Amino acid sequence: MSQKEVWEQKEILVWGKTRPEISKSYREIVCTGGVFRENRRLVRIYPVPLRYLDNEKEFRKYQWIRAYVAKSSSDPRPESYKIRYGDIEVLDRIKTERGGNWDKRAEWIINSQNVVRSVEELQAQQRSDGRSLGLMPPLEIVDIVASPLSRAERESFWARYKAAVSQMELPLDPETGREIKPLSPPDYHFRIEFRCDDPRCLKPHVFSVLDWELDALYFRQLQSRSPQRASRDVVDRLRETCGEGRDLYFFLGNISSHQQIFTIVGLWSPRKKEEEVVQEKSQLSLF
Repeated sequence: MSQKEVWEQKEILVWGKTRPEISKSYREIVCTGGVFRENRRLVRIYPVPLRYLDNEKEFRKYQWIRAYVAKSSSDPRPESYKIRYGDIEVLDRIKTERGGNWDKRAEWIINSQNVVRSVEELQAQQRSDGRSLGLMPPLEIVDIVASPLSRAERESFWARYKAAVSQMELPLDPETGREIKPLSPPDYHFRIEFRCDDPRCLKPHVFSVLDWELDALYFRQLQSRSPQRASRDVVDRLRETCGEGRDLYFFLGNISSHQQIFTIVGLWSPRKKEEEVVQEKSQLSLF
């Protein structure tokens, strides 16, 4: 017997959106990451058919929204909540301050209850209490690569795509009158290889990056460039985002069907403050 879903109105600061998934009921759904205003804890909300929302309901990263949410009865992960997307109210956005300062965002996002030391620590917490989201500062970026989807992956996706679209009533683009179809996947997996600051981290991790912003960049570049060049542009963006001058954290989230497997679902990457860079250089000079 499923647990009754209790709906409550909450305010949520959005920090990320994952790659859209095909849904027969919602056309496309996006898992959206945020923190509750009341306790600043990480939360996962879905389904959000983001491309199909009315303009006044669309929201951006680091924007507050108000909506009715309920703990999901079908997803046991403690951070997973359903949302009534038809009732979303878009509120203020926390913009960066002069010089790209992210401190006002950090007040809500970066805290001890959200941050973990390593992938190994997050996996241990998942085993003990089901935790499925965490913020982690990587010790070292080893490599960033784009790997083409295999033939089997492409065939599997397009089979599911055609089956889902055939049962949908697709909306029309008001300008062209054409049906708006769900997005196809990018031609590449984008992955980051990294090490954790933890003696339990015995070898580098290689995690997929499912941040929707990267997919959007790939499709924009694809309008005027080859797939190979577009994929290099995405890798270049990731290299910049993960560069030495950044205060880098990964938003890590697991896969519902394989809960010990985590992916990168978002990136926190403000530029380091000048005093932080000076301090790091002085520390290095001691060795």
